[in-house]
Amino acid sequence: MAGCCNTIARGLLILFNIIFWLSGAALLGVGIWFKVDKNINSYFDVVDVDTQDPYFDYAVYVLIGFGAFVFLVGFCGCCGAIRESKCLLGFYVFFLMLIIGGEIAAAVLGYIYKDKVETEVNDLLKQTMNMYKVKKNMRNAWDFVQIELNCCGAESPDTWKNLSIPYNGEDVPFPSTCCVLKDKEKAIDDLESALPMNSTACFGKEDGYFHSKGCVDGLKDLIAKYNWIIFGVAIGIAALEVVGIIFAICVCREINKD
Repeated sequence: MAGCCNTIARGLLILFNIIFWLSGAALLGVGIWFKVDKNINSYFDVVDVDTQDPYFDYAVYVLIGFGAFVFLVGFCGCCGAIRESKCLLGFYVFFLMLIIGGEIAAAVLGYIYKDKVETEVNDLLKQTMNMYKVKKNMRNAWDFVQIELNCCGAESPDTWKNLSIPYNGEDVPFPSTCCVLKDKEKAIDDLESALPMNSTACFGKEDGYFHSKGCVDGLKDLIAKYNWIIFGVAIGIAALEVVGIIFAICVCREINKD
């Protein structure tokens, strides 16, 4: 009976660690995605994060390194279960507890500073709007975000006032990417091809021809859209980590009995 329990516990621990490996691979993938995806870079540019800055690279490498760490912890647990090594399983449980502690700390800090983060993002968006005419990468970033999120300005189209945005030789109240476009999908791939459906109606602020929602709200809507997915994945990973600890302890107890 003890041998049967040991076999079941080991099998479940190995199965768990296959899932854990996949989560580590996912973190690696996200880190690499942040590094190479031009659209992600546009979102960062809008909040004045220079994706060419060495510190941005460091942050991405930390994410990649953490993914590799999770992957290796899973490997350690799997090897410990197969070889019935209490030493490897002990390290495995210790590292899992460190990971869970870090995740809890990150969640608590994120909740505590949520309003402050929103205020900081709003202020950063307003600062980067002032660079729209002088920095091409900032202009491209703002154009992309406004097209993708169907938004205009940091808080509203009025945030663009007094910035003298040029369009066809005239100053307009906001960039043309605040307008409802003739071909949105084409404009996302080629920002220079962004053409308003009706520029006169758009810049005259006629309903249905321009986007009245601010991009802070657009970003919040984007996060809310995937909020339950993010929350579910986080809870699922935490639950798997707790289950992994329980399985590892069970295997260690069966090893002691042998």
